Amino acid sequence: MPEAFQIGDFWRVNSYAYPNPFRPDAREAWTTFCSFYEHDQEPYRSLKAYWESPGAPRKLGSQAVESWKAAFEEFGLLYVISRSNTITVTPAGKQFYDAAEANSREDFVWIGLNLLFRYPLQGPPRGRSRSPAHSDADVLPYRFLHSAMRDLGDYFWWTELERIFCRVFSTSMAGAAVEAVRDLRRNPSRVEDYPLPVDRRAGGFYNSLNQVANHAGMNHLVLEQENEGEHYGPNEIRRRHFFNRHYIPLVSAALGDTTSLTDCGVSATFVDRLPAAPVFTEEQAYFDYLGAAVPSLASAGAVKAPESIAVAGDTVFMLKSGEHFESIFEGDRERVVEGNTLTLCRVARSHRLILSTDLNWTYLVVGKDLVGPTAVRLSLRRARPITDMEPIETHFGGDDA
Repeated sequence: MPEAFQIGDFWRVNSYAYPNPFRPDAREAWTTFCSFYEHDQEPYRSLKAYWESPGAPRKLGSQAVESWKAAFEEFGLLYVISRSNTITVTPAGKQFYDAAEANSREDFVWIGLNLLFRYPLQGPPRGRSRSPAHSDADVLPYRFLHSAMRDLGDYFWWTELERIFCRVFSTSMAGAAVEAVRDLRRNPSRVEDYPLPVDRRAGGFYNSLNQVANHAGMNHLVLEQENEGEHYGPNEIRRRHFFNRHYIPLVSAALGDTTSLTDCGVSATFVDRLPAAPVFTEEQAYFDYLGAAVPSLASAGAVKAPESIAVAGDTVFMLKSGEHFESIFEGDRERVVEGNTLTLCRVARSHRLILSTDLNWTYLVVGKDLVGPTAVRLSLRRARPITDMEPIETHFGGDDA
């Protein structure tokens, strides 16, 4: 077993459920979110006073309100800057509320997924991390989990979340984690080769992972659950989580695919295309990123990914300046380019590219980093020289050569 999967830590997320107005058993969370929404730009203490008052639908103490606030911050819906005492509903939080009010499940899911996929395991920069592993993490946990599901038949067993996925703190581990799950599914008797990261399942470990599943599924909207199978034997929890098939096109699109399910998947696995999380040192910048308005689903469907050609037996993507990327830095052998996450959906680490600004060389992708809510940066290293110019000049039309 790779050493990385022996780490004695696991994903820790906020402990309250996802607000979903479309399920009767999830409306308590929705009602609580609405109370924050109704106090937008008001003092935080006034909301706490409301929940202590006779007019509240139930009584919530100050600590419970704090926990709900932390959960809604994680979802990108609102925030309270430390020591500011002011509630701010994010632009995306307002979109989220409006979609629910319009009874548009598709828009609601689209907005919610995009926000979840921005969330970094590090959490907000507030001085105290949940653990050293979390403070050093560069993984976007919900984006990774959904990517892994897409690559693994659109489901995961609880055993796989407990023993493998919840220990992925680095994007560089994502591909190995998916391969480990594939191997384990073929050889379920080897489950003990992947011990739990804790001594006992009950308590904080189970509770935190239970919320990971709840949040990832937007409280049983995007993910469904069954408890019948024993793929990993009678000693393992019999939970299996799988996509509601109706929402798979939205999941794929939010991961940077097209809405057709058939386009980006041909070029790389979903986990191969994961960007690393951005790093923030200031709360305001963090929440501006996490809660930025979500582009419409229609605009996502209109984005055209870069085309590819075969060069010496390899698939090489053709990126055009001003259409697919803007040049950020150019060295003798390196390039750093930035573009829209949807535009660069096909590109994975180790892919080869040709840039319209340099038709003498191909470039190898050595890094992929999310640098904004809809922006990704590719770090490139010069690779092989281009010897046959004709198909490349034909593709670019000669105007960038």
